[in-house]
Amino acid sequence: MSCFECFCGIFGAEDPKQKALKAAKAKCVELIQSKSCGPILIRIAWHDSGTYDMANKSKGFPNSGGAIGSIRTPHEIDAPPNAGLKKALDVYLTPIKNDLEKDGLVISWADLIQLASATAVEVMGGPKIPMKYGRVDGTPTELAPAPFGLPAAFPDSPAQHLRDVFYKYDGMSDEDIV
Repeated sequence: MSCFECFCGIFGAEDPKQKALKAAKAKCVELIQSKSCGPILIRIAWHDSGTYDMANKSKGFPNSGGAIGSIRTPHEIDAPPNAGLKKALDVYLTPIKNDLEKDGLVISWADLIQLASATAVEVMGGPKIPMKYGRVDGTPTELAPAPFGLPAAFPDSPAQHLRDVFYKYDGMSDEDIV
């Protein structure tokens, strides 16, 4: 526990970032239970984070990709691999973000997308996923062509395609993919 957390605990104040995360999680739980939208929330988080490529690591933020909320940009959300994911942004997550902002709470798109996914796994009976928050939204200035390293629906060579997709992460093997 940090000195700040201890101080806030003693005097009843709550860190605004923690308050926003708790409120967002509560809204995500309610949403997932009422709309059964867990799978699409997991998919949007995967597609946002799946743009990371260790070969682009030297390009730095935000051009190395990853869970930076860039899926909300027209270049990414309107691309074929992300078909159907605009609903997750517009119908499910934007109202949560707007409600939080009305209450004076701030959460990045990057954190909201990943929080919604982790919450969906938990609400649907999976494990609680330990997460670290504090992501900053990013919009790459060097636009990668679709499919952004994401899996294709009907590749010519499925095994090689999966290797091409997953080997971009540091240290993954065929066993890790399976």
